[in-house]
Amino acid sequence: MRRLIGMLLVGVVGLAVGLAVSVAEAKKCPPDSVPVGPACIDTYEASVWTTTDTGLIAKIKKGTVTLADLTEAGATQYGLVLGDLTANGCPAKGNGCIGFYAVSIAGVTPSRFITWFQAAAAARNAGKRLPTNAEWQAAALGTPDGAPCSVDPAPLGLTGTPGCASDVGAFDMVGNLSEWVADWVPRSTGCPGWNPLFSDDSMCLAGADDTAGPGALLRGGSFLTAGDGAGVFAVIGLNGPSVSIDGSGFRGAQ
Repeated sequence: MRRLIGMLLVGVVGLAVGLAVSVAEAKKCPPDSVPVGPACIDTYEASVWTTTDTGLIAKIKKGTVTLADLTEAGATQYGLVLGDLTANGCPAKGNGCIGFYAVSIAGVTPSRFITWFQAAAAARNAGKRLPTNAEWQAAALGTPDGAPCSVDPAPLGLTGTPGCASDVGAFDMVGNLSEWVADWVPRSTGCPGWNPLFSDDSMCLAGADDTAGPGALLRGGSFLTAGDGAGVFAVIGLNGPSVSIDGSGFRGAQ
């Protein structure tokens, strides 16, 4: 009897595990993202929009919003010139940054001049978050190291650069804009690069200035990254989370 009960328990547990796996496998990412293990990573670099239209906000959070939806509802994009987010109610440290939403759509100029805090707030408002460094790395694998991605001396391109896609279908993870990820490190002080046997991508993780606050990681390199420095292994830890630079952007995750 005990053996029979044990066999039944094993069977029930096995069925429960099988059902859980089936449910997990059946889960689909929103239309604006691609699956990367248990996470969903935005297909495109973020553009940041502000709106009070509740119907539009619902579409943004569902990942179904289109450029036509945003335009017709009178939404305004920010992150197009230095300081425009800060000047319009989304300060560098993100406090009070309500009503600004990260959107993943093709064919727009991605928002830049963005701090880590502003990126985290815009992603949060859209029901997302910044990807971890590990999630970003997994999503980026397979992206071309250089052309056709927008790297120096190419100009900043629209989201969805043809041919600049990873193995899982995420666009512009190399070049265009360097992307904030969730992770912080002691702020770096130098850029020695990787061992050439590993990669020629830029690596700025040397030294540690523990008096200047944390460094937030930027990944992938931007359209301003010189030489062969942009790539799936490019990483910068020089900038604090409240710093914005010309080539800083992000994408969301769920």
